[in-house]
Amino acid sequence: MTASNVLDWTVALLVCWASLTAIVQSPRDTARCDAPYAANSAPPTPLSAPTRAEVDATIQDMMLHD
Repeated sequence: MTASNVLDWTVALLVCWASLTAIVQSPRDTARCDAPYAANSAPPTPLSAPTRAEVDATIQDMMLHD
């Protein structure tokens, strides 16, 4: 075996190992990522329904682009 061939095999094995460790994670590792993301402590505000004027403006805008 040449040095280049050994290097190729070593790199290939490292790439396979890194890929497998990224795919197969233990349940302990995935539990850390299951927590919901919260940027602040304030409760989220619900989105309000658009008014009739906003709906009409959106439809008019879509018609102008056709």
